[in-house]
Amino acid sequence: MDKKGMAPLWLMYPHIPNGSIGWRMGYGESYGDEFYRWFHTLSREEKEEYNRKFPEPVCWSLSEYNLMRHHTFWTYQWNRDTCRHYSMEKLREERAAGKEREIIFFWGHQPGKEGKTGKECLSQWYQAEFHVGHVAYCCMEQYLMAGKARLFEDSETEKKIMQSADPSEIKQLGRMVKGFDEDVWERFRVPIALTGNYYKFSQLKEQRSYLLGTGDSLLAEASPYDDIWGIGLDQAHAAGVDVTGWRGLNLLGFALMEVREEIRRLREFEDEVVFQEW
Repeated sequence: MDKKGMAPLWLMYPHIPNGSIGWRMGYGESYGDEFYRWFHTLSREEKEEYNRKFPEPVCWSLSEYNLMRHHTFWTYQWNRDTCRHYSMEKLREERAAGKEREIIFFWGHQPGKEGKTGKECLSQWYQAEFHVGHVAYCCMEQYLMAGKARLFEDSETEKKIMQSADPSEIKQLGRMVKGFDEDVWERFRVPIALTGNYYKFSQLKEQRSYLLGTGDSLLAEASPYDDIWGIGLDQAHAAGVDVTGWRGLNLLGFALMEVREEIRRLREFEDEVVFQEW
């Protein structure tokens, strides 16, 4: 393409999921109509180039292959070839192969005194509103715990979670979800966290810039109290221990690394399109 084209739907309005009513009314519908009129004016070669540069997000296709379900609940599987699926096991394999990564430890969600967005934005408790369709979330903890309640069809607890703006209270409410099944939660917790963080960092520009700016660094939640989402050690202790000796699974750190890869893949050529409403 000789000149800039239109941004794909998922970059223009990253808060509107595929299949949402947001694409069938208002600004979403108007933009979609204009986008497809423009896209059909391209040659076959130009369409192929555009599709190569602007691939669909993991959080887009509604085919059953791309989804995982439990009763009435569903989320995206994050099982495509483009997904890295970081883990402590893969980290150990990297170390054995001689690959070293810079480590960025994070824990705590309060903004810095200088007002600049920093690693606090990686925390699940960091408060910056993002949307999924018409639903607003005050933080990722709210998205994760609301997803937990929906997974087990506990609408009463879900309502309480969505009414709260206190991450600590939200976490406690999440522990009260009725019908909880540990095996089911272990299958769904990471895909839910991946999906929520994808929506969060796709929408929040400053936070996205920080995440992408971490490059290929290893992101580690240095919480001494959490050996599931974190590494089970604070930064001072973790810095003196080889990563293979961390006590926790670091699920959050690895999820953020995977979301970082996905957003980087989607936005590699974003300077070649125009973000203009219609």
